[in-house]
Amino acid sequence: MGEVIILIYFCKNFKLLQMKTQIIFIISIALLFSCKPSTSKSDVEYEVIVKAEGVYDGLRAYLLKTENGRNRTATDTAIVFNGAFRFKGEIKGAEMRALTIDGVRGQTSVFIEPGIINVEIYKDSIHKSKVEGTYNNSVFNDYKNKYQEKIEAIEAVKTAFLTLKDDTEGLKALQKKGDSLRGQLKNFGYEFIETNNDSDFSLLILDGLTSQKGFDMKLAASAFKRIEGSIKTKNETNQLISKKIQQKINSNPNKGKIKIGMQAPDFTASNPQGEQITLSDIKGKVTIVDFWASWCKPCRIENPNLVKLYDKYHSKGLEIISVSLERGDQKAFWIEAIKKDQLNWYNVSNLKFWQDPIAQAYGVNSIPATFILDKKGILIAERLRGAELEAKIKSLLD
Repeated sequence: MGEVIILIYFCKNFKLLQMKTQIIFIISIALLFSCKPSTSKSDVEYEVIVKAEGVYDGLRAYLLKTENGRNRTATDTAIVFNGAFRFKGEIKGAEMRALTIDGVRGQTSVFIEPGIINVEIYKDSIHKSKVEGTYNNSVFNDYKNKYQEKIEAIEAVKTAFLTLKDDTEGLKALQKKGDSLRGQLKNFGYEFIETNNDSDFSLLILDGLTSQKGFDMKLAASAFKRIEGSIKTKNETNQLISKKIQQKINSNPNKGKIKIGMQAPDFTASNPQGEQITLSDIKGKVTIVDFWASWCKPCRIENPNLVKLYDKYHSKGLEIISVSLERGDQKAFWIEAIKKDQLNWYNVSNLKFWQDPIAQAYGVNSIPATFILDKKGILIAERLRGAELEAKIKSLLD
């Protein structure tokens, strides 16, 4: 899986190429009786005015605050009446809240900050609810729209793969385009911050990005430097977030992180028979380093595609080495899965689960994850699956 950046504020149902690797959509709350703009009564007062057509009267709505990434507590409640409700209070700065309604599946979220925030709830797809009002909510809307455009462009390329199975040149062109689009998506959050450096939302984006394993330290440092000082010190919440981001950047957790065009980290690990297998000893024209596990259902679903690919291209120079992230007591399950899935290539595991040193060297934080190396061991593509992986191997070996 994946990569692209996916933020903790995005809807869990909103996916990125299965790089999977998942994000919660944060959508704001909206208008009660009119959509006319209004101003707050003070520098700290906010009002969230919600129009909720089709939502039954008497249902309770909540504004929820997430703490420590897990615990959620209600900061305000309201009762739906005549298809509308509102929240009102005081806040210094800007903070995210999730809005939920009893009886309505899903959630939407809002930047709570001084001012009038108008929301129109779509009860059958609450995460798509319309948000208007304050500055940070406007910036967030811009982010969502641009992010969605990139997702749709990538999906269009994936669909096009299915219509060009026998067109080698066309597949190569699509592969190149897909690689470019995925690269753009991966760096989108950092680029957005560069051009929206005066918003609290950008600070939260960076907090999300630097909370991911394998984040790009240089891009993060550049983005953090660009965010205006007044945003970083705006209130206690922003100060704490800024301090946390700076600490993660300073800790340099991704020193030497593998990137396209770099020499892939060499490694040695045991196969099921206890023999030591070394990556650099594998002499393939193209080598796939595949991270998986017997307990990973998406991996097991993907394995038949790898088997088909190996059977078709092994004679032309394709090699595969699968690195399994098994727990220490799961060796028997690993061996059984290799046999059942017919993984007739190199298989290794350190039996250290997510602490596997090979996975850490490759920045793997979700599986399945593939890394494609040329005959010199240079990384030329990563995290491809299904039709995209097949198209890439076809372009290299046909």
